[in-house]
Amino acid sequence: MNLATKITLSRILALPIIVVLFYVPFAYHRLVAAVVFVLAAITDMIDGKVARKRGEVTSLGKLLDPIADKVLACSLLILEAASGLMMYDPAGIILTAIIVAREIGIGAFRTLAAHKGEILAADKFGKLKTIFTNVAIPVIMIGELHDSIRIAGSAIFALAALFTVISGVNYIVKNRQVIAEGGENGD
Repeated sequence: MNLATKITLSRILALPIIVVLFYVPFAYHRLVAAVVFVLAAITDMIDGKVARKRGEVTSLGKLLDPIADKVLACSLLILEAASGLMMYDPAGIILTAIIVAREIGIGAFRTLAAHKGEILAADKFGKLKTIFTNVAIPVIMIGELHDSIRIAGSAIFALAALFTVISGVNYIVKNRQVIAEGGENGD
């Protein structure tokens, strides 16, 4: 296993650490959990650069990278929604469900495309979705420190949800040939 893949796996391995830090009460435990999340999220930028620089882009890395991103982000959004940290319940729970559904749906869409030999690249809306989600998560986590942080976290999360919907629709529209061609059985 190459270095880039190990970096990718570190995102998945960070999840149980973040969950423990989130729940085990000590002074500023959620702030520490937020810092660990930020460090894990940063590895998403590092692993790809390492793989390309070292000429170690692999199929395993291409498979694990988006899975690691989705597992980390979706798990923490669900954790935050379930913990009541998001403002405006049930809106936070509904938006979390939309984000998780989009991630599963686009993951399935990419799998179908890969089965047909197509590689589908992320677009600017997908990148914005990722940025806003990865900023919203730690801000929501530390929202209990001050109401203004909690409000900011909710606003950033709302933007993340908006870009999630826009990017999901855009992704399917731009790549509709994946489903328009029918399946192997002539579906």
